Amino acid sequence: MAESVTIELLKQMLRRLPGVTFCSRMDPATWASKWLYVDERAAEMWDVPMDQLMETPLSVLDRIAPDERPGVEAAMKQTIEECSSMEICSRYICRDGRSKWLETHCNVERDADGSVLWYGHVLDVTARKKLEVSLAEAEAARARSEDLYGKVIDALPVGVMVTDLTGKFLVFNPTQQRFAGGRVDGHDGAVSKAYGIFKADGVTPIPADELGMTRAMRGEALEEEVVIRNPRIEGDTRLNVVWTPLKDQDGKLTAALGTTQDITAQRKLEADLRARNQELAESEESKTELIDRLRYAVDELSNPILEVWDDVLVMPIIGIVDSRRIADMVQRLLAEVARSQASFVIIDLTGVEIVDTKTADHLIKLMKKVEIVGARCVLTGIRPAVSETLVDIGVDFGRVMTLRNLKHGLREALRHKRGERDARTELLEHEEPESGPRANGRRKNSA
Repeated sequence: MAESVTIELLKQMLRRLPGVTFCSRMDPATWASKWLYVDERAAEMWDVPMDQLMETPLSVLDRIAPDERPGVEAAMKQTIEECSSMEICSRYICRDGRSKWLETHCNVERDADGSVLWYGHVLDVTARKKLEVSLAEAEAARARSEDLYGKVIDALPVGVMVTDLTGKFLVFNPTQQRFAGGRVDGHDGAVSKAYGIFKADGVTPIPADELGMTRAMRGEALEEEVVIRNPRIEGDTRLNVVWTPLKDQDGKLTAALGTTQDITAQRKLEADLRARNQELAESEESKTELIDRLRYAVDELSNPILEVWDDVLVMPIIGIVDSRRIADMVQRLLAEVARSQASFVIIDLTGVEIVDTKTADHLIKLMKKVEIVGARCVLTGIRPAVSETLVDIGVDFGRVMTLRNLKHGLREALRHKRGERDARTELLEHEEPESGPRANGRRKNSA
């Protein structure tokens, strides 16, 4: 009774253990096997029908994935030969196509009759295996990402530097090595001297505590322009550097990132453009002066003022009369009248094909301004077509004298001068005292 209770308790204990416990006997020559004990959960564990499992214990090998079965059988063979322990994890293919991973732990003993006794325990480690696979895949993905990131950083056309808080470069990509003439290790913090770093003026070396790298290691984000000059590179390299402090998820400063861009060609182009712009500005100034001189010469030619007789001026007009031109006419004509003391001005319109209301108004104002300074002004040479247009648009020249052509204008000027001369003679006769026989006779008659 006591023995029966002990066996029952042992069976309950085995059933409550995780996994499946078994014990079998095997003929080492034929591998023929039979169960001495197997947990009732074995059929579910190996996904083999119970009757088949009990009749043929090694039918569990049929559920092992084909690519893994040779390895399992080789491990079993070695264990039989050496009578050693075996630990193996294999993938099993269930009847519904699902996969599971089973981990088997066995100890082998050889019985007195030469048979082999297997004492084993099988655990379903599918969840653990999937986790391991996921972790392995994640690690592989991370490794691929790191490799990809490394390749991307190495292929970037901009320089990339990462330094820890001690000043040691953790990343120094090929582009940055080309900018700086290679990577210098063991600089002992003298980065400026090791790489030949100067301020933007290209003359002043940057002190260690003013370096962008040093300031970024103190938590400052900044952008700077530096010049690199050392024997390892040809000429000067001018770089635009952006420094960014790097912090961990807790906000603690861990490193400094620097990205550089070669702006040597850009700055040279800007300098060339400034010089070219200066040349263009000077050239433009010269051109402006030349244009002003040419404009003055053209104005002189387009608005000539001719002295055709004593105190008689003629200003022939050719082309279109606009506000700018009329202003020049007024200024030059009034100046010439004042200089020559002219008393008669002829404005000849023979060369003007179009006279509108605005042009007529300009001309009337011009004549009035001339008359205000003491000279008489007449218009000559108005074409028939122009006269029709002036009448049609209702232009009234008022008291302005208009003559047929320049000949008539000169004739009027001469008549005007004779009238002025006669008037002066008469004035002189009235002002001078009378003497001689005629004056005496007049005085006698008067008496």
